Amino acid sequence: MTLVDQEWIVILNPLAGKKKGGKHKERIFGLLDKYKISYKPILTEGVGHAIQLTKDLIEKGQRKFIGIGGDGTMNELVNGIFLQTAVKPSEIALAFIPVGSGNDWVRTVGIPHDYEGAIKTIKTGSFFLHDVGKVTYQENEGRKARYFANIAGIAYDAFVVQRVNKKKSGNYKMTVLSSLLKYKPQVVRLILDDKEVLNEIVFSAAIGHGKFNGKGMMQLPEAMPDDGVFDLTVYHECTKMQVVKNTNKLYDGSFVKLPFISQHTAHKVRIESDSQVYIETDGEELGHTPIEIEMLTRSLKIICGIKSRMV
Repeated sequence: MTLVDQEWIVILNPLAGKKKGGKHKERIFGLLDKYKISYKPILTEGVGHAIQLTKDLIEKGQRKFIGIGGDGTMNELVNGIFLQTAVKPSEIALAFIPVGSGNDWVRTVGIPHDYEGAIKTIKTGSFFLHDVGKVTYQENEGRKARYFANIAGIAYDAFVVQRVNKKKSGNYKMTVLSSLLKYKPQVVRLILDDKEVLNEIVFSAAIGHGKFNGKGMMQLPEAMPDDGVFDLTVYHECTKMQVVKNTNKLYDGSFVKLPFISQHTAHKVRIESDSQVYIETDGEELGHTPIEIEMLTRSLKIICGIKSRMV
C-alpha cells in the first residue's frame, strides 16, 4: 500500500480548546466523510498519550496522521514521529485540524482555523518540509530531550506557561501580566553557534521556526519554518512597567523596535545559567538549564497552505 492509498489515523484530543475537541468531534468527522477522506479515529486519554500512540502506530506500519487539537496536541504528534525508530521522520505525513485555544502554529503554516477550511487543505495533499528543533534540558538528575515545530521560550515565557497550565483556565493575557508580580529575571549566558553573544540579566527569550505563540503574539516576526535556522528574540533587562506598556506591540511584531529587544539567528543554541532557568516548547513546560537546542532541517512532512521556499 502506498502513502496515497493508506487511510489516515486521526488522533483527536477531546480536551483541546476547553473541550471543543470532544464536543465538535462528530461535526469534524462528518466533514472528513464529506470530503471522502478515509480515516480511523482515536481519542487521546491524557497528557503524553498522543506521543505514545503516534510512536507505536508508526512502528506498526502507519504513515499518515491527522491531529485534531491545539498546539500541545501538535507537539505530541511531532514528538511521536521523532521518537520512533522504524523510518525517517520525513517519511511520515502529518496534517492538522486546529481546535485549541491558541492555535499559534497553524497561523504560520497557512492552515485555516475553521474545520472545513483545514480539511480542504488536507484534501489538496500539498506537502511542505518543515524544520524541527530538538531541545535537550535538565530535569531532576538527568538529561531529557523534546522536539518542537513552533517556538521554545525561556525565562519569563516558561514562567507564564507554568502558571497557565496550573490554572487550566482564565484569560491568557491577564495571566501574562499578573505573572509579572512574582517573576524575577535571571542572568543567562547565551551561546549561538559556539559563540557567546551575551552574559547578563535576561527577562525572556523566544527561539523557533514559527512567528506566533501565546495566543497570537508575534514573537518571531521574521521566522520561516523551512530556512534551516532558528530565529531568536531576546528581551534584555527591562522594568515591569515597560513590559506592561508594550504588551500590545507583541501582537503585530512592532515590539522588536524597542530598545531592550535584540534579534538573532543561529543553527545551534546553548543556554547556561548559575540558577535554574526553565524552558517551554509549544506551550508544554519542560526542565531547566543547561539547555541545548539543535536544528533538524526540513525533517517534518506536513500538509499545509504554504509552499516551501527552499528547493
